[in-house]
Amino acid sequence: MKIGLIVAAIPVAAIVAGLVWIATLIAADKYKWSWLEVPIRYRLTLSVEVGGVAYTSSTVAQVTYQEMPAWQVINGPGIASLYQGQAGILKLGDGRMICLLLNADNLVPGEHYGVPGLADRLLSIRGSLTGPKQKWSIITASNALTVTGTSDIPIGLLPPMIALDDPADPSSAHLFDPEHPERSLGLGARFLGAQIGVTNDPVSHDIEKVFPWLTDPSLPQRLSKPGDPFLRENQGRPLYKAFFY
Repeated sequence: MKIGLIVAAIPVAAIVAGLVWIATLIAADKYKWSWLEVPIRYRLTLSVEVGGVAYTSSTVAQVTYQEMPAWQVINGPGIASLYQGQAGILKLGDGRMICLLLNADNLVPGEHYGVPGLADRLLSIRGSLTGPKQKWSIITASNALTVTGTSDIPIGLLPPMIALDDPADPSSAHLFDPEHPERSLGLGARFLGAQIGVTNDPVSHDIEKVFPWLTDPSLPQRLSKPGDPFLRENQGRPLYKAFFY
């Protein structure tokens, strides 16, 4: 009889132990027990020339590198790079604007990178050289504090860019091609380059003051409408509000 009770108690104990373990994992995730979090800020700078006048603008974004203890990792690698920021905005003399969309990796076809990917490939990690690397290192919470330097961003790695003929109207957006800036900005326009670098400056905000339509509830998340130039130029892929953050 006692043996039977002991045998029956073993599965119950296992179930209780399992429930306790699950509860522990949930609590550890909620309260980030023993997590390593390292925030790094990056300045992205954009420059063009129109009508013989050079225009430069920059925005500051933050990437928080997270690393979970091994005992908390069930699915996935246990590391993350959390982006916070807004599009870079370059205002031209005639009122038109160019936007560097830092969180829109999949907006246009081809190889494009957001801020974490650019930092991996272009900045110094543990004393490495800056610039494009054949063998680059992923930045994680364990090495993020070693990231330093500034680098030009090759055109092939640039995040997507758009030009707004009328900043008050998102339907006026065009794709901006840095290899052919004259298509958006007129004859003689030149793309002068873009850079990424580590900074201690505060994260940029208040993009809604420049583009009030980003918070207009009457305007849907999908900004592109049938017949808009952006859809024609981007193989039917639409522009969304989320790409500006």
